[in-house]
Amino acid sequence: MAWAEARTRVAVGRNVNVSGKLIFHEPVRIEGRFKGEVRSVELVVIGEDGMVEGKVFAPRLLIMGELRGDVVGCEGVVLGPRAKFFGNIETRELTVAEGAYLDGNVRMTRNSAEKTAASNDS
Repeated sequence: MAWAEARTRVAVGRNVNVSGKLIFHEPVRIEGRFKGEVRSVELVVIGEDGMVEGKVFAPRLLIMGELRGDVVGCEGVVLGPRAKFFGNIETRELTVAEGAYLDGNVRMTRNSAEKTAASNDS
């Protein structure tokens, strides 16, 4: 889980409220409040004071604050000790720290290599 310690750029700072669609090509951190859709080809971190309401599409997601919405197509999701999650998670790996709150549905997916092998066996 070394990627959870990766350096990130703050995209939405503390005491900032933003709505819309955010698209990133680098690791980012959301420290404020965001409503809408977040898309990234890298890590997305929702900081301890961060709150996202909407959908998140990213290969890696670290939730330290709150997310109300759906997580789609993640390779790995980590809920930190103060995380609050309400919604649906679709991921290959899920880590839930002691103290985290999870209210929703989780769908575990296989990686593409496993999917290919499974379809060839059929």
